[in-house]
Amino acid sequence: MAETEIHLQAAAPFDFWSTLQAHGWVDLLPNEYHPESNSFSRIEQLASGKVVRMGVSAEQGDEIIPLNVLVNHGGRLSSKDRSEIEDVVRHMLRLDEDLSEFYRLCRQNGFPWSQMKPGKGRLLRSPGLFEDMVKVICTTNVQWGGTRRMVRELVEQFGEPLPLYPELKAFPRAQTIAALTFDEFQSRVRLGYRAAYIYQLARVFGEKSNCYAQFFNQQTPTEEIKKELLAIKGIGNYAAASILMLLGRYDEIPVDSVFQQLMRQKYFHQEDFDLKEALAVYENWGRWKYLAYWFDLLTFHQAAEDEGTSV
Repeated sequence: MAETEIHLQAAAPFDFWSTLQAHGWVDLLPNEYHPESNSFSRIEQLASGKVVRMGVSAEQGDEIIPLNVLVNHGGRLSSKDRSEIEDVVRHMLRLDEDLSEFYRLCRQNGFPWSQMKPGKGRLLRSPGLFEDMVKVICTTNVQWGGTRRMVRELVEQFGEPLPLYPELKAFPRAQTIAALTFDEFQSRVRLGYRAAYIYQLARVFGEKSNCYAQFFNQQTPTEEIKKELLAIKGIGNYAAASILMLLGRYDEIPVDSVFQQLMRQKYFHQEDFDLKEALAVYENWGRWKYLAYWFDLLTFHQAAEDEGTSV
C-alpha cells in the first residue's frame, strides 16, 4: 500500500494524550489506541469510497503542537481525499473548540477543577454524527465490555475493508445497513433491543446523510437540539446529553449509574438522594456542566486509585 504524510497543527494549549484518554471512544472500533507510541489509528471510508488507514500522533510544542497523520491507502490519494482526512482529524480532536472560558471557571471553582491543566478537557469523537449516535446507543444499559462487543460486530459485519487487509474495516455507512431488511440486520449482530433503534437511525441517515445538519449550527439553541434528539427512538435523557457533548455542547449532565455512584460517594453519602439537588452541584457551570462533571468524575476515580481504595 502507498503512504502519504499529512501534517496539521494544534494551537496551544492542547493535550493530545488527554484528548484520547478522557473517555472510551478511542477503544471502540474502527479506532485503535497504541499506548507504546501514544497514538491512535483508524480505518476510514472516505466520501469517494476509498478506504484508508490513518495513524495520528502528536509532537511536543510550545505555541504550536505538530500533528502527524500517516495515511495508508491503495492507488492515488486525491487532493479532495487529503482535505477530507484533514477535516476528519480536526473534527475528532476538536481542534477548533475554544475552552478558554471553561479553564477560567475551573480556576474560579477551586479544587478539584483548579487542577485542570491547560489543554485538557477535550473528548475524542467520531468523524460523523451517525457513528457517534450509534455508539451512544450501544452504551445504554450495558457494561463497557458489551459496548465494545456490539460496536466490533457492527464494524466486522457491515464495514468496508481496507485493501489488502480485509480484517480491518471502517465503521459502516448508514446506507449499507439501511439496504438490508431488518431481519437480516438483526440476525448478524447481537444488539438486543438496540437493533431496532440503530436500524431505524440508519434508514433516516441513509435517505438524507445531512438530515441533522442543524445540530452543528451554533445558532440553534441547545434546547431545540435536545428536543429533536429526544424525539428519536432509542434516545433518552442520558443519550441526548452524551450526543450533545459530542456535538460540542456541554449544557446537560448524562444521568446514569456512573453519575449516581459519584453523587452517592462524594456528595450525598447515602443510597437515595434528590436528583435536582445532585444536578445543582454543577449548576453554576452554565454551558460547561458536562465537562465540569466529567473532570470531577475522573479526578475522583484517580484519587481513589492513588489511595488504593475502590469506588
